[in-house]
Amino acid sequence: MNFMQAVKLLDEGHALERHTWKNSGYIVKDAKGKIIFFDHNEPTFYSLTTSDALAEDWEQVNKDQWTIVSVSHDRELMRGKLFVSYHICTANSGRHINNHLVDKDELSQWSRYVHLDLANSARYLNKQDVATIQNTISA
Repeated sequence: MNFMQAVKLLDEGHALERHTWKNSGYIVKDAKGKIIFFDHNEPTFYSLTTSDALAEDWEQVNKDQWTIVSVSHDRELMRGKLFVSYHICTANSGRHINNHLVDKDELSQWSRYVHLDLANSARYLNKQDVATIQNTISA
């Protein structure tokens, strides 16, 4: 498909790559409408090139599957505030790789870059944390 058709899919929340990229990553749209390139590890700003804009080899792909393996509840000593962070990662051949510690405020954004597998995450988390995560990413 061409880039104009691809943009419609980005607006619907899908991930896209060019056939010639050979699994180097994919693009998604963030909450602010910016196109982000996700290289299977880190999100970065995507800069459209002329060849990308004119290409006819755009295709829809599945987002990477990531798992939340732990939730941290830390209190700031001076102000008594509660900070929640999530340890997320992806697995390859049974090994957890690409680990990230994500603040609660960033979790819904990460859910746009990757598919957060809550069924698999439930193996590591309690029911209350899973319910909180569901509310956070759906907000």
